[in-house]
Amino acid sequence: MFDAFRLTRPDLIAKPEDDGRHKLDSAKPRDRESIPYVVSVPDEGLSFFSYTWINSANEAGAYLSVFGPAIGPEPLSFGMPDRVVDPAMDFSEWKIDGFEMKHDLRFKNATCRFKNDAVDLDFDFEAFHPPYHYGAHKDGCPIYCATDRTEQSGWIKGQLKVAGKTYDLDTGAHRDHSWGSRDWLAFSPGYRWFVGQVGTETSLHFWDLNCLGKPALRGYVAKDGLMAEITDIDLDWDLDSDFLLKTLVGTITDEAGRTTTLRAEHFSQSVMPPCPEVRLHEAGARIWVDGKEGIGWTEFAWATAYLEHCRSIPEYGRIVGG
Repeated sequence: MFDAFRLTRPDLIAKPEDDGRHKLDSAKPRDRESIPYVVSVPDEGLSFFSYTWINSANEAGAYLSVFGPAIGPEPLSFGMPDRVVDPAMDFSEWKIDGFEMKHDLRFKNATCRFKNDAVDLDFDFEAFHPPYHYGAHKDGCPIYCATDRTEQSGWIKGQLKVAGKTYDLDTGAHRDHSWGSRDWLAFSPGYRWFVGQVGTETSLHFWDLNCLGKPALRGYVAKDGLMAEITDIDLDWDLDSDFLLKTLVGTITDEAGRTTTLRAEHFSQSVMPPCPEVRLHEAGARIWVDGKEGIGWTEFAWATAYLEHCRSIPEYGRIVGG
């Protein structure tokens, strides 16, 4: 599957060695490296993401959040707290207590497991297109995001045991990987991050940013055997009265001159605060790309104080909630 896509230009994809760990600068407290896997299963009413990270002090941790109608009104979240790890430990054999992740260091295959007394997640991941990297953009990766960042969709097979139920997993999944300085306060004006796929034939990603007083757009479309960087996007969305996502629609243009239509209907919601000043609204979705049904995930970033202010005024909630 991985080699089924042609590229609009050869520098669009990351180097194989970027699938492994990168050197962080101990003099930069914001330097960190992280890898999440996100999975939405609309037919089960289930979404989850695993997340692992390491900072410039060589302290690493892991986290898993499971949410959606199948779970109930509140997400189930599990964490492996930060601890100092072996500096030589690579992502080919990454282990933090009950969390294990193994990358083949070629951006093709991986395994992931998260296990404790309350949850057991175990899956194999196979990428179906090459990894897009933000450094391929003419302006590079935004400096408040990372030194560089990759995005890649694939297919997983495995199992999730949680809350007394067992879910067999045979579905799409997406992962990203970033390294370098992350300044969450710079994201305070907000952003829209989206990934979606139709089987193993189409993958779509964008990060629509408005930071440092200037818009920025990164992402790709991989469809019809061709992978191309995004050049323009036209989005609209509906929120509920709590400013959580309901629908997202858009038209995406890429450097190959193609247009791609998107519709996402969100069925699961979770809120994650990466720092006190910013909240991330996570939402799993059933999507349609050019009319073909698939699965997706949307993340909206909000400044915490701004969001709390808007929520405190009922008239604003009625406007966004319809």
